[in-house]
Amino acid sequence: MRKVEFIMGMPITVDIPSCDNERIFEKVFKRFREIDSRFSPYKKDSELFKYQRGEIEEKNLSIEFKKIMAACKKAAEETNGYFSAYFSGKYDPTGYVKGWAISEAGKVIEKAGFRTYCIGAGGDILARSNSDKVWNIGIQEPKDKTKILEQVSISNGAVATSGNYERGKHIINPKTGQPADQLLSVSVIGPGIIKADILATAIFASGSIKIIEKHKDYEALVVK
Repeated sequence: MRKVEFIMGMPITVDIPSCDNERIFEKVFKRFREIDSRFSPYKKDSELFKYQRGEIEEKNLSIEFKKIMAACKKAAEETNGYFSAYFSGKYDPTGYVKGWAISEAGKVIEKAGFRTYCIGAGGDILARSNSDKVWNIGIQEPKDKTKILEQVSISNGAVATSGNYERGKHIINPKTGQPADQLLSVSVIGPGIIKADILATAIFASGSIKIIEKHKDYEALVVK
């Protein structure tokens, strides 16, 4: 069964082939909505919105929020600052939250007893299989949205793509404060969606593939 809902400003697709219980999908999308309600920079009642405006002090943030802050700090250190929650001049961890939200949704599915599934959200995909199921994932050609640049076949892995071809120049180089435009798109393939998402963003922001060199389990497809 496959279900799609529009959450976090994007369509989210959840595919669990052996599941015909809609309540499982409801739980998955509920988790996405919970995350959106806490970390949305647009919803005035979100924890992030209130923190950005000084309505909540850091010491009073939720445990989950503090965990995200720590994870973003670690990601910045691992990417020499090219992945940053301060890319916009104010604290905004949404670049981390998307991949993490997909990972959290995967945990919901696995807790329900399913090990073969695929979650797609905004160009990021997490695929898992404990059978002979192989997921075929198409990476879009940034110069022509009607074409597939590359097809990746994975049983257990993740694909994260960063680029300006969908939303314009929204990815900022934290070192310069300017929109990154050296590359057209970056797709990172590897075992984990969170790290794949971090690396794709950092490579695109820096314009360099060097960031991925020490991450041997991950590879990148770059379009200039």
